[in-house]
Amino acid sequence: MARPLPEFAPLSLRELRSLWKKYRGNEDVERLVLEVQFSRGVINEIDGYFRTIHQAWRAENLGELVAIENLRLLLIHQHVRQNVLAGLKPASKRGEPPEPEPALVE
Repeated sequence: MARPLPEFAPLSLRELRSLWKKYRGNEDVERLVLEVQFSRGVINEIDGYFRTIHQAWRAENLGELVAIENLRLLLIHQHVRQNVLAGLKPASKRGEPPEPEPALVE
């Protein structure tokens, strides 16, 4: 069984674009950036299908289906990672003091 990936901060669209420009011509990096963007698009497409299925399920008054609820939670988690967490600094590890915020220059 594969071990789960460690927690990490997701890349923002700005960071992906920066990598694309910085490593333009490096086919491996370009493929990775494209793969991340493609995967995000697939997740968004799945979210659209989920909404349609969920709406039809509720319209038929079929109650709560655990698989649909788990899928809903998974999609919410991915949405938060893509749109909210991307660009934020990762939390400090347990036992380590948080990094100080940079001083504002006036």
